[in-house]
Amino acid sequence: MKPLLVFIASVLILAALAIAFPHVMLNPGQLTNGHKTLDHNCLACHTPFRSVSSVQCISCHKQSDISVKTVAGALLPKKSSKALFHKGLADNSCIECHTDHQGRVATKALKTFKHESLSRSLSNNCITCHTNQTPKDALHKFAKGNCTECHTTKQWKPATFDHKKITASAAKECITCHKADQPNDKLHLNVSTNCVDCHRTTKWKPATFDHKNLAATGGKACITCHKADRPSDKLHLNVSTNCVDCHRTTKWKPATFDHKNLAATGGKACITCHKADQPNDTLHRQSQAGCGTCHSSAKWKPATFDHNRYFRLDSDHRTSCKTCHTDPGNYKQYTCYSCHEHSLSNIAAEHRKEGIVNYQNCMKCHRNGKAEERGDD
Repeated sequence: MKPLLVFIASVLILAALAIAFPHVMLNPGQLTNGHKTLDHNCLACHTPFRSVSSVQCISCHKQSDISVKTVAGALLPKKSSKALFHKGLADNSCIECHTDHQGRVATKALKTFKHESLSRSLSNNCITCHTNQTPKDALHKFAKGNCTECHTTKQWKPATFDHKKITASAAKECITCHKADQPNDKLHLNVSTNCVDCHRTTKWKPATFDHKNLAATGGKACITCHKADRPSDKLHLNVSTNCVDCHRTTKWKPATFDHKNLAATGGKACITCHKADQPNDTLHRQSQAGCGTCHSSAKWKPATFDHNRYFRLDSDHRTSCKTCHTDPGNYKQYTCYSCHEHSLSNIAAEHRKEGIVNYQNCMKCHRNGKAEERGDD
């Protein structure tokens, strides 16, 4: 019996001490600075033999005043980024987020906030609590719906965004939100402001482009945007600046070319562009005539030149071009006197005997090396 009595007595003594001096016997740690005046008044928050109830909290802290007023009722400085959500919480939910006896620093007495603690109506309308955190940019100005459609309840960023969530009027004017994203090059300065003509709403690149979307002054001077794409060869330096004369708007190659598009000085000297195309044979090396004398501008072959039409190079006439054509820049001019030692008086007398008065053009009558063969036979 004696041990039992000692045990019962001890329990009663400890219980009495706990009731009389709870801050000494039961205190697990210091209260926050805001509650330090209650260090010796445990019953202000605790009910004996029961857990802490939120009822004691709201006796001092009115939910609608939290972050707005002090316990004494004085207004607190307004913080534009602070979410005022306490007014929407249930009266008995304080201890779900708050604790105490963790030290004087108040932040140590906070538990992780869970949006599940909010009522259904409040959790479906984020702006009720986060009205002060709404960005003032154009995107959020035109966005509709709930924040959770883009943001998670853990943190604002990263966020997902669906352009279907913005208003129909704003969707037609991408530049309203994307002004800072618009490149400052000549192409974008000449196109319309509707980005979706070329870009998708998921990412800027890759992009599709239709030249029909250019402003009126842009379908007329391709070089305005394509200066860097223009080759620096002699051909392109001599053509007009309108690329569509040869190229399509879908891709540069293949291209069509009309020699009529050459500048006035470019069309007179084919070799300016076609130096690499010139054959390395004797005929082409000696000739200084323009390619157009024999070739068409459509293709090199077939060529329109046939020496036999004028004079057949047979027998002793198989010689270099310059023997007869002393002017390498004009092959229409020729002379037979480089080999045939004639005097004008003898030629005149001999031809007049035959009744020939027009004897300046030898090849008109003499088409080959045979003296008796006449071109007019």
